[in-house]
Amino acid sequence: MQIKRILRSLFLGGMVVMVASCAKEDIFEEPTLVLSENNLTFAKGLDEKTISITTNQSNWVASSPQEGKWLSIVQDGNDLKLKVTENKFGEDRQTYVLVNANGASGKINLKQSAADVVLDVMPDTVYFPREGGSKVVDVTTNTTAYDLVAEDEADWLEITKGEEEVKLKAQPNDTNEPRTLKLFAKSGNQAKEIVIKQAGKLTYILAINPGNPVDVHKIMSFELGRGSYLRDYQNAYPQYGMEEMYTFVTASPIFTLIQYSTPDGIVPSSIVTVGDGKKAVKACKSSDFEKFLFANGYRRVDPNSKKDYISDKEMLKLNVTISEKSGQEGVNMTFRPFIKQDAPHPTFASLPYCPLELLQKENKKVADVEAYERSVGSQETSRIMNENNPSEVEILQYKMAGNTQPFYSRGYIFYDTNPKGSVDAKMLGSVETGILLFEDMSLGLWKNGKDWLVTEELTELLGKEGFIYIKTSGTNHFFGRESDRLVISVTPISDDNRPVLALLFSYRPEVFKSNSLIERTAVLRKTSALMMQQLKRNKHLFKH
Repeated sequence: MQIKRILRSLFLGGMVVMVASCAKEDIFEEPTLVLSENNLTFAKGLDEKTISITTNQSNWVASSPQEGKWLSIVQDGNDLKLKVTENKFGEDRQTYVLVNANGASGKINLKQSAADVVLDVMPDTVYFPREGGSKVVDVTTNTTAYDLVAEDEADWLEITKGEEEVKLKAQPNDTNEPRTLKLFAKSGNQAKEIVIKQAGKLTYILAINPGNPVDVHKIMSFELGRGSYLRDYQNAYPQYGMEEMYTFVTASPIFTLIQYSTPDGIVPSSIVTVGDGKKAVKACKSSDFEKFLFANGYRRVDPNSKKDYISDKEMLKLNVTISEKSGQEGVNMTFRPFIKQDAPHPTFASLPYCPLELLQKENKKVADVEAYERSVGSQETSRIMNENNPSEVEILQYKMAGNTQPFYSRGYIFYDTNPKGSVDAKMLGSVETGILLFEDMSLGLWKNGKDWLVTEELTELLGKEGFIYIKTSGTNHFFGRESDRLVISVTPISDDNRPVLALLFSYRPEVFKSNSLIERTAVLRKTSALMMQQLKRNKHLFKH
C-alpha cells in the first residue's frame, strides 16, 4: 500500500513537471528582424538615410566593414541612421551593413554615387627644341585609371604612360618643318588634350600669346622649349615709362632676338622680334615668309598689303616692318595681343590730321596759330597760361566754325619754360603737340569693361597711313610713322566732364635714329612716357 502511494506520488509529480515543461515551450518566440530597406543609394556628397528596425528582441547591433572610414552607423531606438562622407572619387563606392538581433539577421546593401570625374594635365602644351629631349606631363585624376590615345603614330616620340604622369622623349628633328602630335587623356566622361610641338630648323619664328594676365611660365616654357635662352630681364619702372621685359636669343638664324613686354606684369603690351641685316630683309621678302605665316594661321588684314596680319586662333596681331635704308637694314615683327572687338565701329573716311605745318616749327609761334585759326573761322574757347611764367601761353583750344569734319575742337600745347625739364630756347612758343577732339568715341575707341581700346577700323586706317603700333600705357595708345617721325596717341580724355576721343600729334625724330630696331622700339617707349608726362602736367585739358 505504501509502495502504491509512493508510485502514485511520483507519477503525479512527473505529470506536473511535464505540464510545466510544455508550458515553457509554448511561451518561447523565434527571434525576428524586419528592415524597412535592403538597398540604399546615396548621393555623391554628404548624405544620410534612416532605416526602421522591427524586431521582437530587446536589442540589436549593426556593423559594416566601412564603418569609421566613409560610413558612420548610429543606433537610435528602432532606427538605424547611416551617414556617408563626400565621395571625391570618380567611381561609385559600395559596402553593406549587417544587422543582428539574437541570431536574426538582415543585410543592407549600400552604394554611393561617384563624384564628377576630375582629369587634368599639366602642362597641356609641351615644346621640344629641334635637338629633342625629355619632358614629363603630370596627370591628376580621381579615378583609378585613365586612357591615353595618340592622334597619329609618331616614330619620333616615345610615350610612357604612368599612374600620375606621362613621360615623353623626342628624337632630334632634322627637317626644316616643325612637327606636332596630339595626345588625348581620357577618364570617364572627361578628356584632355596634350599638344606636343617640336621645332624644326628655325628660319622664321612667331611669338606666343602670353595671356592676360601675363603667364611668365607659359612664355618661358615656349621659348626655352624651342631652343631660345633668356638674355635679359628688366623690371618695370612705370614712373620712367619702362616696361617689364623678357628678351630671348632665339635659335633662328634670321630673327635672333625676341622681346616680350608688359607695363605692369599683368597686361601684355607687345612682343617684338628682330631680324637685322640684308639677310633678314631677303628672307622676309621671299614668298616663303608669307607661306610660313599662312601655314601658321595668320591672314592679311588688308588683302593688298603685306604689312599687317592677324591670327584669330592665337589672338595676335602682327605688323611686319622692313627697313632697307643703308646701315639700317632689318625686319621688325611686332605682335600685339588683342581682345575680340564687341561690334563693328565705322571710323573716319580718311585719317584727320592737325595742321602739321604748325607742328614743332621754330618759326611758327602762338601768333601764327592764332592767325591760322582766324583764317578758318575758328573761335577760341580756352587759353591757359604757364603757371611758372604767366607771360607764356601753355594751351590754346578752338571750336570749329561751321565745321563739317567729325572733330569739333582743335587744341595746341606749346613749348614753355618748365622747371622739370629744359627746352631749346628757339622752340619756346612753338607748338609741341597738336590735338583733335571728337565727340563720337566709337570713331577710334571701344570699351571693354573699364578699358578703352583702339578699334580695329582705326588701327587699319592708321596702318594704311604708314603708322605702326608702338605701345599702350594706361589709356594712351601710341602709333608711330618712320617716314616723317610722326607719333600719334589715341586716347580718351575728359572735356567739360564728358569723355571724348583725342588724337595727339607730335614729331619724335629721336625714336628712329638707332640702327637696331629693338633699340628704336625702346626709345619709342621712353618717348611715349614723355608724352604721358606732358599730358599729366596739363591735367586741366580741356574745358570749355
